[in-house]
Amino acid sequence: MWRRNLNMAKQAMQAEKGALSNKQVNIYGAYLMFSSLAAMVQMTYLTIFMTDTLMISAGVVATTLLIARAIDLVIGILSGGIIERSHLKWGRYRSWLLLGRWFIIFGIVCSFFDTSSWPMGFRVGVAFVGYIVLNVTFSFVTNAYYALAPCLAKGNMTDRFRLSARGAQFMCVAMLITSALTVPLVTALTPVVGAGWGYMIVALIFAIPYIFGVQMLNGITKECDPDNPEKVVVGPQITIKDMVLSVVKNNQMLVMFIAYSIYYIGLYTIQGLSTYYFMYIVGDYMKISVSMTITMITGTIASLFVPQLGKKLGKKRAFVSALVIYALAFICVYFFVGGNWILYTVFGAIGGAFVYLFTGFGPNYFIDCGEYYLYKTGKDTRNIAIAMFSVPMKIGMMLGGAIAVYGLDAIGYRAGIQVTPEFQNHFMFLLGIIPSVLVLIGALVTGIFYKLTDEKAAFYAGENAKKMQEQMKAAKAGSPE
Repeated sequence: MWRRNLNMAKQAMQAEKGALSNKQVNIYGAYLMFSSLAAMVQMTYLTIFMTDTLMISAGVVATTLLIARAIDLVIGILSGGIIERSHLKWGRYRSWLLLGRWFIIFGIVCSFFDTSSWPMGFRVGVAFVGYIVLNVTFSFVTNAYYALAPCLAKGNMTDRFRLSARGAQFMCVAMLITSALTVPLVTALTPVVGAGWGYMIVALIFAIPYIFGVQMLNGITKECDPDNPEKVVVGPQITIKDMVLSVVKNNQMLVMFIAYSIYYIGLYTIQGLSTYYFMYIVGDYMKISVSMTITMITGTIASLFVPQLGKKLGKKRAFVSALVIYALAFICVYFFVGGNWILYTVFGAIGGAFVYLFTGFGPNYFIDCGEYYLYKTGKDTRNIAIAMFSVPMKIGMMLGGAIAVYGLDAIGYRAGIQVTPEFQNHFMFLLGIIPSVLVLIGALVTGIFYKLTDEKAAFYAGENAKKMQEQMKAAKAGSPE
């Protein structure tokens, strides 16, 4: 019986048509462009801003950001449960976005406030506050944003894929813009306002559109996330214990959580070192703008068709294939690149393009695990599953960033260092081999232990949607007029 229903789900998934309009899909996806614009300057340049503009030692920067990211990680884990239990004025999810945008602007100002003439404790403290405010706020708004996807698409797997894929495409546009313009704008502003204020002005220029992006998203989600949500629980009530068990006992969630975390540790190790690569190994900081622009153009083109290839491969094979190719690209960086920034760009672009095999699925890996857990246990922790999607990224930022900056400290880096062949070899090992090994481990974990097929996920989502509708009807029928 179960296998017959699964085959029916497979046929339905293949024939299912999207119900959302292109306008809804485009606006939902465009939000990721605006949020990425707001986040990318801090994410990419905060470390080098702290070491080379605020003149804070690499070891102190590593420790400061490790503590900040650990706090952010804990709050990120809790944020899904807080959102699920919230009943704010402008909808359960929209409210976080509408309020959070103002905290994001404040966090950017603190992150890049030029405190270079202040005592060391104040320099570290202001940057710490900026990081915490910006990233903790993004924990809430990002989880709220991803929760709106199943809210809009309901059980329609085609629409869920459309929303995720369009978001990945728009994110490419944002990264292309920041890659092409950040360093040239900061360089142009530095003689006028100084390097510190230059970073802050550029970060704010990129962040202002986010205010309007939230407003656009708000317009298309009012119906599915109405004002003044009723404090009515449909189905079994979720406790904190359930939230923990939904991850610990959901073996498929654990597999994806571990694999994604390892991948992000490798990714953020590379990202944390890339600015230093151009500043010291290449010896021309402006080349980072050219390199990142080329990589982002390649990524933008790849985002138009590679997700479709990923869809044909299926979620598991797409994820494993992408990670293996990405790891091989950065193994090549270690053996063949050295100070040749053109080769570095080529290998980075190849690895980055194939990542779109799985990024088109977005949070659907974790949503699928949430649907699986709901079907098996009757406990609806899908919002918690969505919240878990952003946690591996935070683990990656915390540990990958620590590997990068502590690694720099270990190989003798200091601001303005004269690069020797020995330093360059150690740096390239840190940049190429360590992240590649981590990413390959992530691919291995997924390939061996992830068992949730796309067909099973579609079956679980369809059955859960039916049960939810039946429970809603029963709740309405039993409520007094």
